[in-house]
Amino acid sequence: MTADAMSRDEIDGALRDTGAGVLSLTDGAETYAVPESFGYDGDAVYFQFMNGADSDKMHFVETTEVATLTAFTQDPARSVIVRGGLCPVADADEPIAMRAIAANATIPTVDVSLDTNPDELTFAFYQLCPDERSGRAFGVSPPVPGA
Repeated sequence: MTADAMSRDEIDGALRDTGAGVLSLTDGAETYAVPESFGYDGDAVYFQFMNGADSDKMHFVETTEVATLTAFTQDPARSVIVRGGLCPVADADEPIAMRAIAANATIPTVDVSLDTNPDELTFAFYQLCPDERSGRAFGVSPPVPGA
């Protein structure tokens, strides 16, 4: 199997095409990884978090200094990692987040909370401002002559 580094344009394309991944957070002692839909506008990754009053996710969001998003596909096989600060989207910038999410997020088909009435859930937009982006595209190694 081969693994080739992706260019910035390929990384941007993969983030726009994928629309969902695993967001990894930490409180300094424990890690918390959660599947999340996201939107990407070429500059920032946007999330719309839905949570209840005692949300583990929001605890970790508030204590994480550097978040990591891993997005991947199997066909074609590729993975992208984005690392950076995670912060609330300012009210004035919510339309930017909404457009990015509407353009390319993969909306989940599962219930977010089995124990919480939907009326008790709150929504908040967050953005991950990338400090680092990396990507790998995977392929089949060519046959070795004479092997």
